[in-house]
Amino acid sequence: MAQKDLKFTPGTLIVAKGSVVAFPNLDRVRHSIYSFSRIARFEIDLYGREQTRAQKFDIAGAAALGCNIHDAMRGYVRVVETPFAAKTDANGLVQIAGIPTGSAVMTVWHPRLRGPANEMRASVSLNGDFSRKIGIRLR
Repeated sequence: MAQKDLKFTPGTLIVAKGSVVAFPNLDRVRHSIYSFSRIARFEIDLYGREQTRAQKFDIAGAAALGCNIHDAMRGYVRVVETPFAAKTDANGLVQIAGIPTGSAVMTVWHPRLRGPANEMRASVSLNGDFSRKIGIRLR
């Protein structure tokens, strides 16, 4: 997850539980990274252009990130325990291949979603044609 143009890029990154995320600084200014989230409490001290720091994420959930120097910088690392996870595109659509048939629980996360841990869960039945649209309203 790079720091470029005073933003975290991408703004949200999905990783498997136990992953190490690299944070390269591609800006001309120094950055730090912190998270006070339940799943990952850490602080990475200031570092400069073309330097990289890393952090391991061992607990599933969402970690909100910030920069101590640039208050407007916000990013999110969503840590998952399933291979069936993906980020939506600019239109809010996602395609996940290889999901087995049967019953499943679908979890949707968004930093502005109202609900416990910013999540919404729904039971879904995956039989036959998997092409379906499920609408989620952010309140």
